[in-house]
Amino acid sequence: MVMECPRLTADQRRRLILTAARHEFATRGYRGARTATIAAGAGCSEPMLYKHFPSKQALFAAVLTDATEAMKALVVSLRATSGGPLEGMLAVARRVATDPLIIETIRMRTLAAALVDDPEVAAALTASLGEVLQGMAATIAAGQAAGEVRTDIDPRMAAWIVYGYTLAGGHAHAVHGAAALADFVTVAETLGRMLQPPAPEETP
Repeated sequence: MVMECPRLTADQRRRLILTAARHEFATRGYRGARTATIAAGAGCSEPMLYKHFPSKQALFAAVLTDATEAMKALVVSLRATSGGPLEGMLAVARRVATDPLIIETIRMRTLAAALVDDPEVAAALTASLGEVLQGMAATIAAGQAAGEVRTDIDPRMAAWIVYGYTLAGGHAHAVHGAAALADFVTVAETLGRMLQPPAPEETP
């Protein structure tokens, strides 16, 4: 007896499309990404894909928004299971080699900067940037309150520096591939040391 596969709900199909699209956009860029490949990766037809997303731009914007939310959940989870706010940030960097979500999300943000003439993409990137900076600033402020991070820096300005580091990591990965991921972690650890309070001077 042949058993039929259960039909997917609209939400389940949308989730498969977003995941396949994130990988395709991050790997091939916006112009190189093919909706036929995305549909195949999601196990559906192109007409089905376009029932969920009316255009390639709308799909890209939705992927960026979805990836930002997924990254936020990952950061919150790692921070909750790490030794503190700063260690939680470093834990994300150390996961980059094993979790495609991280580097693909960074690549998506880099691509989006070149597509801001499209209102949907611009809105998604603006929201993503605001979400990331707010989250990083809150983590740095929590680190200051816990004594892990020096208190003579503005958390929001430090968040901009950390965000810039992630974009630079995305650029390096685009050029050098997986070989760049070790440096991604090392740079994160270096930034972590720079954020730590100076060691107290020993009294003679």
